[in-house]
Amino acid sequence: MLMLLTSLNRRLATVIRLVGLLLVALSVLNGSHHPGTSGRGLLVSVLFVMAALSWLIWTARPDDEQWGSLELYVMAGAGGLLVGAAPQSAASVFVFVAVIVAGVRMELARGASVVLVGVLAVAVSDLLYNGNALGLLAYTLGFAVSLLAASNARQRSLRVEQTELLLAQTQRSHEEQLRAARLEESTRIAREIHDVLAHTLAGLTIQLEATGALLEQGADRENVLARVRRAHELAREGLRETRRAVGALRGDVVPAPAGIEALVAEYRAGTDASAELTIDGDRARLSGATGETVLRIVQEALTNVRKHAPGAAVSVIVHAGDALDDQVVLVVDDRPTVAQPAGHTEGLAATGGGYGVRGMRERAELLGGTLSAGRVKGGWRVELRLPAPPSALAGPEGR
Repeated sequence: MLMLLTSLNRRLATVIRLVGLLLVALSVLNGSHHPGTSGRGLLVSVLFVMAALSWLIWTARPDDEQWGSLELYVMAGAGGLLVGAAPQSAASVFVFVAVIVAGVRMELARGASVVLVGVLAVAVSDLLYNGNALGLLAYTLGFAVSLLAASNARQRSLRVEQTELLLAQTQRSHEEQLRAARLEESTRIAREIHDVLAHTLAGLTIQLEATGALLEQGADRENVLARVRRAHELAREGLRETRRAVGALRGDVVPAPAGIEALVAEYRAGTDASAELTIDGDRARLSGATGETVLRIVQEALTNVRKHAPGAAVSVIVHAGDALDDQVVLVVDDRPTVAQPAGHTEGLAATGGGYGVRGMRERAELLGGTLSAGRVKGGWRVELRLPAPPSALAGPEGR
């Protein structure tokens, strides 16, 4: 009944508790030994007032333990003494209520102390008013069973609360994972867009600006046409790279060695510059995420060379490692045929927003690798180091 009251609206539960107190009061007033002003009647009056006040305190703050639930001990003690002082009344309800509330509110060991107070009070009243041992035993068993039932209900309620809390935490964790996955996917798409659009459009802009400058200076027709043809080539290259990026976003697999060879061949054909490629080691390692990262960084590095050191000779070395080497290493060097101004480092920030090197580093860090990019004697170097894929480290037996 009390478990039902704890789940009710606070105001309705209060009304029911007050009605219960009224019914118990009527039973005490109509008992064979009703309250009075002297003798046994005075004792009944004092005990009833103590029990009733404790009941009212519990009604006003049903879940408050500010004073260690003192009202429950008082209710159990006064109610237990009333059992013998006012027989044929419902005075035992005070003890049962105190015990059940203790079981709901406290740990089992603390609740047992309330039962002990109630049993001792009933025992004292039996001694004073010629009670019997059988009645004391019945009350003791009743109080113990009530405490155990209330304690079990408390444990069940706590388990439900813990389950709900765990579900809420799991939901929050799932939502955080979804947000992280969306952010990661957005970052990946941003890298792909940058690899294709930012560099292609930046190069195209440079060509168009140069063409406009040539026209203003009255340059000959062949020079202007060469710039226009270069702009067309950049546009076609942008379309090809867009198709590659869309394929990557759709999950299409492009073999990394073949893709790298195609990129170097395109660079060589588009710039008429020397472009050397070396791929050694275990090519099986250039697959999956590792191969995709190496391919994209080669693409980014060659695009940067086109923008910031046009006509530079390029060397691309891919070392896929072997059984004794647990790293995949990529080195892209460019060697300008003429001295390049400081704009070789500043041009990237001016035309690409500075996201190219950042994107390459992000790709490397996602696989636990490192990337360095900077000026070396006579040119510029991009160096990537990645741990070998787990399947490659496992060896043939692991596969």
